[in-house]
Amino acid sequence: MPTLVLIRHAKAEPPSDTSGDHDRSLTLKGRTSAAELADVLKEAGLVPDVVLVSSALRTQLTWKLMQPTLGTTDVRVEEELYETNVAGIRDLLVALEGEPGVVAIIGHEPTVSATAAHFAGPTSDTGALKRVAHGLPTGNAAVLEFQGPWSELDQHAANLTAIYSTQALY
Repeated sequence: MPTLVLIRHAKAEPPSDTSGDHDRSLTLKGRTSAAELADVLKEAGLVPDVVLVSSALRTQLTWKLMQPTLGTTDVRVEEELYETNVAGIRDLLVALEGEPGVVAIIGHEPTVSATAAHFAGPTSDTGALKRVAHGLPTGNAAVLEFQGPWSELDQHAANLTAIYSTQALY
């Protein structure tokens, strides 16, 4: 069953006058939570076959800290994930070759929550839907499962099964 794991990057440093938004690093708490989220996802059996990562420093660092635990080798930096929308994420998924079973995307708000809400169908977990409606916190992952090839993933076609966090499972 194809599974999409939408991950919001870990907690980032606030914007500064010396570096732009794209170059924001992670806080110490963010670095710790990224590694812990990898443990949570692995324990849940959510080891991605493919990881699509935004080009922003904070998403790159989030993956760098998750990778030793998850071990995924097919990692693609996607420039457009930095400032995309739901349609942009869908386009990236449709373009995947080989129909990977689990795909993780490490991106930004509000796109991560909007994508989860867009794909979530009527049988989705109520608590997870509420969390997504309020915005996914940093270092959290929304998990969607669906039937069929990635090219058929569309509005309300998936089942939002859970939100994973190092704080609590929703």
